[in-house]
Amino acid sequence: MRTSLKITGASGQGINSVGEIIAKTLKREGYCVFGYREYPSLIKGGHASYQLDVSPHGIRSTERTADILVAFNHHAFEHNLPDMKQGGIFVHSTPSWKFSSAQKTLIERRGIRFFELPIDSILKSLGAKPILANVILTAFVWAMLNQEKESLKAMVSEKFSKKKDLLTLNMQCIDEGFSYHTTYAKDLHVTLGNPIKKWAKYLLLTGSEAMGLGVVHAGVRLYAGYPMTPSSPLLSYLASIQNQTGMVIKQAEDEITAAQMVSGAMFAGTRALTATSGGGFDLMSETLSLNAIIENPTVFVLAQRPGPATGLPTWTGQGDLLMAVSTGHGEYPRCVLAVSDSQDSFDLMNEAFNIAEQYQMSVIVLTDKHIAEALYTQEPYNQKQAELKRGLLVTDERELSKLKPEDRYDPHAKDGISPRWLPGSAAATFCAQGDEHAGDGTVDETSQNALAQMQKRMKKMNALSRSLPEPTLHGTDDPQILLIGWGSTKDTVLDALKSDALQKVSIGYLHFTYLWPLKTERLLALAKKASNVILIEGNYQGQLGMLIRQETGLFIQDRILKYDGRPFFVDELISLIASHTQTPKHSDSPPS
Repeated sequence: MRTSLKITGASGQGINSVGEIIAKTLKREGYCVFGYREYPSLIKGGHASYQLDVSPHGIRSTERTADILVAFNHHAFEHNLPDMKQGGIFVHSTPSWKFSSAQKTLIERRGIRFFELPIDSILKSLGAKPILANVILTAFVWAMLNQEKESLKAMVSEKFSKKKDLLTLNMQCIDEGFSYHTTYAKDLHVTLGNPIKKWAKYLLLTGSEAMGLGVVHAGVRLYAGYPMTPSSPLLSYLASIQNQTGMVIKQAEDEITAAQMVSGAMFAGTRALTATSGGGFDLMSETLSLNAIIENPTVFVLAQRPGPATGLPTWTGQGDLLMAVSTGHGEYPRCVLAVSDSQDSFDLMNEAFNIAEQYQMSVIVLTDKHIAEALYTQEPYNQKQAELKRGLLVTDERELSKLKPEDRYDPHAKDGISPRWLPGSAAATFCAQGDEHAGDGTVDETSQNALAQMQKRMKKMNALSRSLPEPTLHGTDDPQILLIGWGSTKDTVLDALKSDALQKVSIGYLHFTYLWPLKTERLLALAKKASNVILIEGNYQGQLGMLIRQETGLFIQDRILKYDGRPFFVDELISLIASHTQTPKHSDSPPS
């Protein structure tokens, strides 16, 4: 059972505030909530929306269509009317609403119910400012959802606990919102189902907040970054908890500086992180190449949004996978992994740092706008201290005394991983610089040395590949239909597979978390058994599919690709998967 509530209007009208209050209160009442935001790349104005999908059962995705539409202006109604469900409810506060003949036909055919809430007259009667209109609207919606007034009052009281002068007026506005629903809109009700107590004990947080907690858990002591949507919420959140964590938060003057700050910190032995988006990551690529040749462990978060250039800066996509795999000049080892939701956003941060330090390489963590800003109902995280794996970092005084300068980049080191020690240690001195070098780091451009050092560095990829798990299979291990995806598509696919429409055929979903180096043994085994293989990605080219073909020769012909800046919606994906179940599975070459 799922109910979708969509709050729409112009940016700056308090849409997010209404959505967040309702979401928090519903979670406390025992419902699982998933929140999805859309907004334009404007400071103020333009069409924006905040959608809440609510269920007594677990959900981790959003629908394209809505049961309830709350519109702050006429444009919001026109923009969202086509996506209203049969029998949906439309609430607005704009008098003298006029509909076109096409809109009237659609409204009649779908049986959409309307209610005009006279916000202005209510505010006037209370002597309240326009900003309190959102409280009245929130209360009216809360009444429509058959929820208790007191639970909403408790949440609002908590929100305004430091603004006692506003609290009384807020309570009056809630009373008025409920009163209008009781008097004029008795038939406007939506049943959410029976609440389940466990959800009240869960966290309610965004993907960026989840990642921020994961960063703290991983022992990161410095975050340096430059604001760039959709990586900015991570910077903002870490800054907001700086006093509790003691982490140093630095807004650098640009992305190049941020990358160099964290590289220097990691070279000195302090776990440090930066995050950016596509254009900023381009600027960081030279620093990535430098870290590769000096074998300095680093972690970079790449929060994806559609390009090219500025592209769609406030929307989502999965178009940066190939950039992450191949960024920077020259050939060098790196690891690329992708979070898929709020659980991954927490868990994989320490994993990223452990890989970086164990293999002395850069790790690129992919997320996207959808994950970064989605609102998740999340099971509480494990609070036990994370296991920090520092690899061959030498700190013992006796071991330090045995080191020789040429040990630092010893081409004969097992798996290409040589000892690492920190500046200021009572140990041998080595050189760290951007030219090809001998074991002690001094310049050596001979062909023999160039071959040896390149081979040393690239050996790490074989060792790393052996240590990484195969992609995770969800569903049956003998699927007729094999779905393949990565990143934020996971939760939507898994929610889609619960639908009755997809129960007639055996479907498995193979999810890739570790994208480079690419593990393909399980994929190839399942592809041989499946009658149809379908690639699902949020980009134009099918970039994971391109990597799979590059590494295995397998060309996945059947693809569900989306690249309009929106995530996959669960109702949309159900229909798309159903329509693709009869197409060819794969071939050894692309179609002519």
